[in-house]
This record gives sequence, C-alpha cells and structure tokens, in this order.
Amino acid sequence: MSERSKTVAVIGCGISGLTAVKCCLDEGLQPTCFERSDGIGGLWYYRDNSEYGIMTTIYKSTITNTSKEVTSFSDFPFPGEWPNFMHHSYMKRYLDMYADKFGLKKHIRFSTRVTRLAQAPDYEATGRWVVTSQAEGVSGHVEEFSQEFDAVMICTGMFNNPYIPEFPGLEEFQGKVMHSQAFRRPEEFEGKRVVVVGIGNSAGDAAVDVSRLASQVYLSTRRGVWIVNRIGDYGIPWDFHFFRRFHLVPAKLHVMLFVKSLKRKFKMLYNSLRPAHDLSAGEALMTEDMPGCIISGTVIIKANIASFTKTGVVFEDGTTEEDIDAVIMATGYKDSLPLEVDCQALEMKDGHLPLYKLVFPLGLKHNTLSVNGAIRPLGSVIPCVELQARWASRVFKGLAKLPSQPDMEAEVKATDEAMKAACLPNHRHSDFQAYCISLASEIGVEPNFLKLFFTDPVLTLRCLFGPLVPYQFRLMGPGKNDEARKAITTVWERVLKPTKTRPIGPKEDTRHLVILIAFCVSVLVVIMAWILL
Repeated sequence: MSERSKTVAVIGCGISGLTAVKCCLDEGLQPTCFERSDGIGGLWYYRDNSEYGIMTTIYKSTITNTSKEVTSFSDFPFPGEWPNFMHHSYMKRYLDMYADKFGLKKHIRFSTRVTRLAQAPDYEATGRWVVTSQAEGVSGHVEEFSQEFDAVMICTGMFNNPYIPEFPGLEEFQGKVMHSQAFRRPEEFEGKRVVVVGIGNSAGDAAVDVSRLASQVYLSTRRGVWIVNRIGDYGIPWDFHFFRRFHLVPAKLHVMLFVKSLKRKFKMLYNSLRPAHDLSAGEALMTEDMPGCIISGTVIIKANIASFTKTGVVFEDGTTEEDIDAVIMATGYKDSLPLEVDCQALEMKDGHLPLYKLVFPLGLKHNTLSVNGAIRPLGSVIPCVELQARWASRVFKGLAKLPSQPDMEAEVKATDEAMKAACLPNHRHSDFQAYCISLASEIGVEPNFLKLFFTDPVLTLRCLFGPLVPYQFRLMGPGKNDEARKAITTVWERVLKPTKTRPIGPKEDTRHLVILIAFCVSVLVVIMAWILL
C-alpha cells in the first residue's frame, strides 16, 4: 500500500474534525469522518434539546469570545464585513463555507456514531485500527459495521460528560436541577428565582441570559474571577492587544498593566468577585453584560453552596435563599471519550488523558493515533486544533517524526507539573500563543523572521509587533500559501470594515486621522526607545 493511499478515520465533525479532514486531504491521505448528528460544527451547530436530545452545543445567544481574525483558519479568513465578535450563526455559516470551499462534506458520514475503537488484529505489524460505528438509516433502522483504518484522529472534544458536584440535600431539593449542557434559552425561567452554580463563561452567559426574564438570579461561586471585556483600548478587540510576539513593553509588564486596568475598571465588582489567582491561572469571565447585571441587582453574587433544603439553598457564608425554583449547574465536564476504547494508551489518569503536546497518546508502538481538540487554550481554539491536525496528518504520512517514548513521557510529565504550578486546581489551561508557536515549530511552519526581514521587512514588523494571527503559519514551510501575506497585511481592513457603516463628514474624518497619526508617532517613539535601551 502506497503512502498516498493511507486511510484515516476522523471521529467527530466539529471544528477539530472538520480541519482534520481538510489537513488529511492536503497531505494526500484518504479521510473518512464519522459524525453522529446530521450536520457539521459540533458545539457551534445549535440544536434544541427537544429536537435532538441533550447534546452539547452553544446557547441561543452565544457570541464568540475571540475576534474573527485571531479565530480564523490559517488559509480561510472570515469575510471582512462580518462583525469582529460573532453570533454563533456566523460561526456555523463560516464552517459550512470552509467545508464547501475545500470539498469536505463528501468525506463525512452523517448520523453515524462511533461506538468502539480497537487495535486491529495485525496492529503490531501495521499500526492499523478497527472502528465500529452505528449508522441510522432513513427508516430509523440502526446498522452497525466495522472498518479498518491506517490511522485515527479522535476529534470528539472533552465536553461530553457533564460534571455535577455532590451537595448535601440536593436529592431532596424539589426545584428543577439541570446542567448547563441542557440550557439553551431563558424563556422557561421567566418570573422564577434561579441559582446558577459556577463562574466560567458558561455560568456567566447563563446567568445573564436568565436574568432578563427571571425574577432573581443568584450566581454561586467558590472563587473569584477576572472580568475581561471583548472590547479593549481604542475599541480594538481584546486579543489584538494581548496576543503579540513582542509588545511595546516587556511581556510581564504588559500583563501587569493589563491586570491593573482590570482592577481599576471593575473595582466595585471585585468586592464580591476579587480573584486570588493570577490572570493566566484560570479562565477569565468574558462579558460586557455581567457588570450591568450586578450593578442593577438582577444578578447577585453568592458564596459556594453548602447544602440544599427542599425549597432553598444554604450558602457557605451562612446565608440562605428560599423559594428557589431552579438550579443551573455550570460546573464543567469530566474528561472522557464518548466511545468504548480498547486501548490502555487512552485510559484517563488523574482525571485527564496523558498526551504528548496535548495530541499524541503515550505507550503506542505505532504513532497512528491522535486526540485532537483535547485542549483548553486561554485564547482561540481554531488555530490550535488546525495546527494539531496539520501535525498529526504529517506524522501519519511519515513526513514528521515523534521523539522516543521516554522523551515524550518526560515532556508530558513536565507539562503536567507546569500546569499544576500555574493553574487553579482541576484546571488545565494552555497558553494560546506559546502552544501555537510550539506546534508550528514541530511542523516547520514557524516563520524564520531573520530570513523574512531581509526579503520583506514591513511584513516582518507586522508579524512581530502586530497581533498574532493564524495566517503567519502559512508564510513558509509545508502548506505555504501565497495568500498569507495579503491576509496579514489586510487584517486591519477586515477589523475596521464592519464598524464603517455610516459615512462621516470630512472634518470628523480629519480629526480621527490626526489622532491616528499622533498615536502612530508615539508608538514609533516607544519602539525606538525600546530598541536603544
């Protein structure tokens, strides 16, 4: 069998699975994607529970937390006229456009659920896998069949097994209890008293949504949280400020100034939400609405739950709220795979799956299996999972090699220890920028800026001092794209375009131009001072 004819099973067709199919095709592999629903998008394919049963999707009101330029695939920018932070319907349209442009849907088996993954009888010699799946026919009849593949990418994500903590009295509580996985829209909570448990973005979004119709919402949390707006200084997306290879000041000073600005901006809110951890130790609460809900009293911050009564909740600070109608547990998910796996390398250890660079399982004789999307970056997901797929497909093709097992085990151990030291307990977040650069280096697509400077100095400065956008990983190396330079140089055009929806007079336009020129001059002065010092 030639290398070009290698077959790859891709399990799941969310963002990770979709780009996995595309990357396999780029390397001349033959992907077959198994998707249990009737469409692509995974979390971004909105479905009501009544129609599809309880499946993990976004809420009806969900808006992206990262801007379109930082979120895009490296060879497929978002349309310039689209908003910088998008309603989930835009994301679904974007994924459909991506699939249509690269002809991905013909490689996807919809309404087909993978139930079991096992090593093939000849795995020791070939590294092949057996995938068992169930396909639902037109009449509703379920057919099960097995098929062998040369390699497998598991792209099911880690949001499959909802976690609900045990609280004394919860079983006797007479109100409604649901996990945020089942929450879609707030209408059923109209006029009710609701407790939302958790302080991540799912909890914040649910609390804000429900507060618009409920008589009162209580947000119960055991810790504080950093509050971050999507809109940064000068109206620029927050991640354009935050994710840059070089800042005008040292990186630590940049973070310190950013944290100081958060403390100043939300000083009153931190009376109840002041975090005791560093900004990078856990997920920030990305919201524009929560401060208004707190200041207006529609959302009241409470301590962690101590116990339940039949009709109310007792909190750890001794306070009690009675006549509670519903509780939404936005308490996260247990790391697990939604299929039966006959492979020790995929067994959970200490609550998570040990993976080399969060992609490749340990202890396998052949590197023909990857787990894509098992990552929680403090930033955009798409660039991370696209780089994972580009790397895995090249490993499967034999164009990239992995280190020895002892070296990979040492790397995994070092990563675990670093996460334990840097993150909150039970949190495993990755630095978005560092992770992308690390994978890009493995693939050979991290730009050589010294070489680039002598051929295109302006582009080099844009990459080094401008926002870290995924197109940078298409400038050179495998998968080089001639459109990458244009995508980088026109980033600001696409950022500004959706804000220019009303023509302004020449005087007003000139005033803004003067301000922009003054800002640019000040930036150049700072750069020169930074270089000289």
